[in-house]
Amino acid sequence: MKKKRNWFLLGIYALVAVMNVLSWYGEGFGDRVRLSIFQVTQMIQGRISSLFPFSVGELLLILAALLLAGALILAAIMFIRWLAESLRWSACGADKRELPADSKKGKNLKAFAGRYCHVLLWLGGIVSVVMSINCFLLYHCTGFQENYMPGERREYKVGELAVLRDYVVGQCNELAELMERDENGYIVYREDMGLRAVEEMRRLGDEYPLLDGYYPAPKRLTFSGFFSQQYMMGYYFPFTMEANYNGKMYIANVPSTMCHELSHVKGFIYEDDANFIGYLACITSEDAFFRYSGYLSVLDYLNRDLYESLGYSMETYATYEILSPLVERDKIFLTKEAWEEVESRAVLDTETVKKASRGFLETNLQINGIEEGVASYGDVVEQLLIYYDGALY
Repeated sequence: MKKKRNWFLLGIYALVAVMNVLSWYGEGFGDRVRLSIFQVTQMIQGRISSLFPFSVGELLLILAALLLAGALILAAIMFIRWLAESLRWSACGADKRELPADSKKGKNLKAFAGRYCHVLLWLGGIVSVVMSINCFLLYHCTGFQENYMPGERREYKVGELAVLRDYVVGQCNELAELMERDENGYIVYREDMGLRAVEEMRRLGDEYPLLDGYYPAPKRLTFSGFFSQQYMMGYYFPFTMEANYNGKMYIANVPSTMCHELSHVKGFIYEDDANFIGYLACITSEDAFFRYSGYLSVLDYLNRDLYESLGYSMETYATYEILSPLVERDKIFLTKEAWEEVESRAVLDTETVKKASRGFLETNLQINGIEEGVASYGDVVEQLLIYYDGALY
């Protein structure tokens, strides 16, 4: 029976390897998975995790960290025992008969270590299968642009990029004036943003069928302070199909982040796709606040690309549309008060956490075939240029 279980476990890891190889080299394999198995896992896992008011993914990350910590502690104890036995062996010379028999406590520890490792291997196998279907294979699917904006690509001129950028700036300037604000000038929104985000994504599904279907409600990250130190606005947990957002960040970032993470839940794993889908869901909304959040979400990417295209000439850059003081105020990650709260409760230095997080993210993206790493987030500008081609220029 034990041998059969071991073969089954080996079969799980073999299946994971085969699926990932096929996704890399088998044309259309990722798309077939997204349209079949992924639809089932997305529905089941999303509905189960939605039963809980908190982020199940965060809880699982903590449990995973504890399990790994337990494995390290167990390995350290086993190493110390082995070292002690080696020293006793050396003290006794070559006569093994003089060595004390292995104690019952030592035998129990070895048995426990064996079972612990076996459990970790099984959990690793299950996690590998789920993560492959809900994340890794999706990196090799056809993107949103290829599905819904096909056709020949052309090289866009600096003037066209400038028109697009000025259009977005103009929209931001207009919408900023419509926002309700508190005594500090911060935006106030009185409706349920999570419910509205789901409604906007479902509405978008009417036009883009791959976005149609079930959506779980976005959840606030419990440890938003720690995620703020990573400069992370949201997080998609593939194992639980949860769209999570940073509850500490400035409110203007929340709608676009929710829609961004919900697009991951529908199988669009590339960050530029998620940025563009989140943008579309927001700017086509009837809600002015959602539209404002959508335009704000791409502003930095457009500003950066235009500035770079102008040869980093600040003098030329300054001749284009200027952001209003209200937009400049709203174009922040966290408010000053929120940052102070995060820093006061931080266990680790923010700069250290940020570097570690960025390094992990860069590595993860590159392993999955995205050579640009984090820089790929800005590829949304290309999709914006294609989307507005013929409408603005």
